[in-house]
Amino acid sequence: MKPSRLFTTKTGQFILFKYMIYTLLTFNIYLFAMNGTFTETIETAAWVVILALFEWETRYLKETHWSNVEKGIISILSFFGYGVVLFSCYSYFVDSEWLDFINSLTWIFVILVLQYDVYYPGHYGKSEWTARNILKFTLYGALFVFAVVWGVQGEALDFYDAFLWILSFFVIEMNIFNFEHRFVEEDTSV
Repeated sequence: MKPSRLFTTKTGQFILFKYMIYTLLTFNIYLFAMNGTFTETIETAAWVVILALFEWETRYLKETHWSNVEKGIISILSFFGYGVVLFSCYSYFVDSEWLDFINSLTWIFVILVLQYDVYYPGHYGKSEWTARNILKFTLYGALFVFAVVWGVQGEALDFYDAFLWILSFFVIEMNIFNFEHRFVEEDTSV
């Protein structure tokens, strides 16, 4: 079964949507610098770095052309991004900002599962793949609930930011989805 053309990552509309979301998230660094806390600002910057890395890694899944320089840059940026995210999560815990802490922890679990998708993709459609996707669906559902809570509490910037992040990781999931469907098509065409 081929994915719908609307859901492929190569359509002009999808590419425009993707870069619009990425641009808005990058602008959020400025918004948090002007309206948020220091922790929120550096965390947003680190997440933009992590998002860029996921975009790069999921766009070129299973390609072997990465040079040692590319691998080195990815490692350095990953160390920075994940280090800041972990520090921010810890800061939220210490400051008893529980919704921010639980949200941050949930995102850390999302990136762990996505890293697993990138480096250990498993077999499409098998029980392990299904379990991973159920876990991701649950995590994204929780993130959606956190966004709604911020909206109800009148935290407009947090609501807006959370909504954009969910959309941005939808883009990453689409990269993975289209990669997985290439293998399904290859398996069924034999």
